[in-house]
Amino acid sequence: MRNTPNINWQQIRSLAERWDWNGTDRMGRAVTVTGHNPPKDAKGKRQHPFFIKYITKSGHVEQGMVITCKVTSTARHQRMVKFVESGQVRIINDLLVMQIDGFRVVAG
Repeated sequence: MRNTPNINWQQIRSLAERWDWNGTDRMGRAVTVTGHNPPKDAKGKRQHPFFIKYITKSGHVEQGMVITCKVTSTARHQRMVKFVESGQVRIINDLLVMQIDGFRVVAG
């Protein structure tokens, strides 16, 4: 049996709301920085895509590379995501996420 790292469903935010932006290292070389809060004056800001596998309300399993558009309801644990390849926009419930970026999500 494969040993997959587990995370709690409440930790999805740390993987789903990441940004990439252009910056410089200590030597002055241009680098791409990944983090959660890009500076206001950062150039080339874009959301970091991630792989997600989740269960729909009808019970089907869907998966793909997505970016988070916005968190629609923090009380209902829902976020709006956009599939990178097709451009489809979906609302996903955090409790129904099975896997995110290689981490198995456990509810409970």
